[in-house]
Amino acid sequence: MADRPLVYIIVLNYNGCRDTEECLESLEGVSYGNFRVVVVDNCSDDGSEAEIKAKYPGHTFIQTGKNLGYAGGNNKGIGLALENQADYICLLNNDTTVIPDFLEPLVNLLEQDKAVGIAGPKVCDYYDQEIIQATGSKADLFLGKFYQLNRGKKKDQVQGVLEVDYVAGACLLIRSGLISKIGLVPEEYFLFFEETEWCLKAKRAGQRVVCVCESLIHHKGSKSTEKVSGIQEYYMTRNQIIFEIRNASEIQWVVFYLYRLFQIALSLAKGIFTGRFNRDMLKGFRDGMRYRRDG
Repeated sequence: MADRPLVYIIVLNYNGCRDTEECLESLEGVSYGNFRVVVVDNCSDDGSEAEIKAKYPGHTFIQTGKNLGYAGGNNKGIGLALENQADYICLLNNDTTVIPDFLEPLVNLLEQDKAVGIAGPKVCDYYDQEIIQATGSKADLFLGKFYQLNRGKKKDQVQGVLEVDYVAGACLLIRSGLISKIGLVPEEYFLFFEETEWCLKAKRAGQRVVCVCESLIHHKGSKSTEKVSGIQEYYMTRNQIIFEIRNASEIQWVVFYLYRLFQIALSLAKGIFTGRFNRDMLKGFRDGMRYRRDG
């Protein structure tokens, strides 16, 4: 099956050795005939490097030397894949497991339909594998809201190929040639919203973004961010604002800004009455507003 397009699968690890090993173990059973696995480690201090290298010596291992975040870490793997003439690149979160034939439907669709630039699988919950987490998402840039499609439904209720605004960074497959047009994963965010902007860039470049429900993975959730108190609230708030600055039209930005100010005012009022201020959200708002597109 070496005549099949070459796929590089990038798995990013940060202090998640057990999750990463479970992910890699699931990749051992993948039925697709022409793929390579690259493990990128964002300078973990839990012994990940030695253990993963010992258990999976056949995979390429990249040590970044510092925590580069989701985008920076994945971009190291993408760079290597491009150097090695990969036809497609799959970004796969380390807190996922895949079914053996998850790659075939994604590759087949991109091979058959050149208008599709990025495809993602149906993402189901790791702990209740009959339940959908998302089949892609839609974006509302007026309110800065993002809607996971079909969340909570039974996995067999949703089938086919769905047109979406973006697919989850937990797993996506992209054409290597498209990266030359839209660039690497944007590194302005560190965590959250990177894949959202990347997919929107693909759509603005004339490529479709879809969810292929025949493909399936299981996803645990935001395992790395749960380990640091407040990090999710901070980056979600900061990056939502940065995303709007970088992607919204003028009218979308005005509506979003007024809506976000209203939310902040409500949070401050609640803090006054309860004595508990959401400092991570407030810091995220402050730092997001400091962002300058040319900065």
